Amino acid sequence: MAAPDGFLAILDVGHGNCAVLRDRRGVVVIDAGPGSSLLEFLTEHKITNVDVILLSHADKDHIGGVAQLLASKTVTIGRVCLNTDSAKGSDLWDDLLYELGQAENRKELKFDVSLVRDDSGQFDQGDVHIEILGPSKYLAGRGPGSTDRQGRALTSNSLSAVIRLKLNGTPIALLPGDVDEVGLDDLLSNGLEAKAPLLVYPHHGGRAGGDHKEFIEKICRAFAPSTVVFSVARGRPKHPLPTVIELLRQNIKLVRIVCTQLTEHCASRIPATIPKHLANVFAQGRETRSCCGGTIVITFDDPNNLFPNRALHRTFINSEAPTGLCR
Repeated sequence: MAAPDGFLAILDVGHGNCAVLRDRRGVVVIDAGPGSSLLEFLTEHKITNVDVILLSHADKDHIGGVAQLLASKTVTIGRVCLNTDSAKGSDLWDDLLYELGQAENRKELKFDVSLVRDDSGQFDQGDVHIEILGPSKYLAGRGPGSTDRQGRALTSNSLSAVIRLKLNGTPIALLPGDVDEVGLDDLLSNGLEAKAPLLVYPHHGGRAGGDHKEFIEKICRAFAPSTVVFSVARGRPKHPLPTVIELLRQNIKLVRIVCTQLTEHCASRIPATIPKHLANVFAQGRETRSCCGGTIVITFDDPNNLFPNRALHRTFINSEAPTGLCR
């Protein structure tokens, strides 16, 4: 399956998050992964202009791909939006902010240091409405390194932008960055409706702080997904945690679990040949035969049709993942 003109692709970038939305009037990137995967995907699809990049938070596995785009000189960027994070001390974060500021000074792009709930609708490029469900202005104003009104510490994860995509008024996907319990409570306290059939699970299926069981129960009630995607890398055994999968299954009957790569939880060995069930688009783990779901694609001509095909993916799991968490 090759991605058609209108699609949402949740990229296999290894350990990281990146999604590409191609709509009628332009392209939106939501998080950029840790390395060159985003650039490789865009090159494959002959995409030379990204209208908007939304960065959920400052972690390197969500922002590194932007630096790759800036350095490539082959892709132009219209606008980059993120929330400030004075607590993030990484060189990558500082370098990215500097380069974005310099690019705006040269009038090469627009650079915004705010991505909050009131920004919903500002980034639409056609039929897909982009909602920013969190953080609130209050939480963003407090910032990482401070506390919320209950005295709980705010981290980069607490300020993760929670983004929902709706096609012609119907939710299709929810991308919550690495939102933690504090950020989730902030969203829920405002009474927002946040359901979506597909959820990219925060923290790659690791712990999110606070009460682990309660956090997953809140996630399931608030978002009510029928498909949960884990953007993970082989070689990172903590992602996803088996307890996360178990608790998801306890809270959502018949939930479909899709991991981008085949973790050691599920198979001690990688397949001998490249799997045939994968969508015919870039996936970081393809050449090393590390993919499980690979890059996940939703097409706008039939948003209920998710690639990889469920039956073919299940056949692969039954054959190559003898201890698969999703079995």
